[in-house]
Amino acid sequence: MWEKIVHHTARRDEINSIKIYGPFGSGKTHFVQELVRNHRGFYYMSFAGLTREEALQKFVRLYLPENAIISNWEEAAKAFTALRDHRRTLLIFEDEPQELQQECKQAFAPYTRRKGLFRIGEISQEKTPRYEFQIPISNFSIADFMENLPSLSRPDVVRLYALTGGFPAVVKDLNAQRSFEENVRQLLAYDSVFSTYLPERMREYFRSPESYYPLLRSMAFGRNRLSEMAKDAGFANNKCGKYLEALIEAGFVRAEHDSGPYAKYYLTHSYYTAWARYAYLCTNEQIARPEKHLQFVLSDLDEAIAVPAFQKACLRFLNGGEVDNAGKKQQKKNPEIHRSIPIEFSDGNAAVLDYHKKKGYYPEIYVFPQTLTTRFTKTELKKVLAVVNEISSPPNLYLAVFSLERFSDWCVHESAKLEYLHEVTMDRLRF
Repeated sequence: MWEKIVHHTARRDEINSIKIYGPFGSGKTHFVQELVRNHRGFYYMSFAGLTREEALQKFVRLYLPENAIISNWEEAAKAFTALRDHRRTLLIFEDEPQELQQECKQAFAPYTRRKGLFRIGEISQEKTPRYEFQIPISNFSIADFMENLPSLSRPDVVRLYALTGGFPAVVKDLNAQRSFEENVRQLLAYDSVFSTYLPERMREYFRSPESYYPLLRSMAFGRNRLSEMAKDAGFANNKCGKYLEALIEAGFVRAEHDSGPYAKYYLTHSYYTAWARYAYLCTNEQIARPEKHLQFVLSDLDEAIAVPAFQKACLRFLNGGEVDNAGKKQQKKNPEIHRSIPIEFSDGNAAVLDYHKKKGYYPEIYVFPQTLTTRFTKTELKKVLAVVNEISSPPNLYLAVFSLERFSDWCVHESAKLEYLHEVTMDRLRF
């Protein structure tokens, strides 16, 4: 996307504003810093934690001569442009406050209209409709893990994906030459990036992040009501509520409103859940009893983190790559009828059938595995179809069955015969 936007359109002088967006932790800043290191005429500056005066002084100190006398952004823009002497330039800003953003960009605006020679870039967590040229930076997906860890089984790939959340900073500790258990052992080390990354991120938002950790742990262990978390953490309800609001604003927590009057609160990434379960308050186990700790994690991982992470990837597939704050398919927020039906198979594996019916639409049914070892053969799919026939009338419905493993030949042939049946393997989730 970067090559396409910057190099292809630059020849036609079409752009003067570029936005680089993606979730925090996905590597936007690292990507930009690499560009600056490897390309002439690329400049980067972060406004994080700076006042208007400090930001201006920092820009002057970084990019203008020592004897430059600058009192405002207009003078800074004029001096910087003169220094560049009509050479192609890309100046990327990050974390600028709204008022500083307007003042700074207005100062550079006259120079960005000169046949594409001068461009302004911006780093953000959000895609912006008014921007025509936007470059998405995302965390690694399950498909990326499959491609880069080809020797591991599909369940093990999903387990590592769930532990790291796809965050590039944490993923870099994985090694394709190691076994699954060796990779998990590396992640669980007390001084690993897995153990230290979340505290580092939280220090960027909170002066005392330790005060918030008990709430993260409560949510990681399934206590999702405010009253439950307050009791578990020993906080007053109003204090717990304020902490939750701050965590939501910083992007660590989401609130989900069901039919009742009270919200439920969830951690936004599987990595946050993994950290709260396997790193927070676990230093003694990590150092003194690492093998025992490893066995606990391996026994706990599937149900607590890996299966939910895989199901969330399925939801993203259903919704074209986007999942709303509640982690659900956006257009299914208010179905006329919604039922969840558990299905047990003979080998101990299981699935959940999620039934949605909206007025004027065909029913939509999604089948999600409840274990990472579920494989759909003739027996399993026949049981699913039997349940579907009990609650709806094929062929006037949409049925999507998700599986980590490939479907048996019988399932594939059945899908070819039944137009309403769609089988989605892990390989298709990349699309």
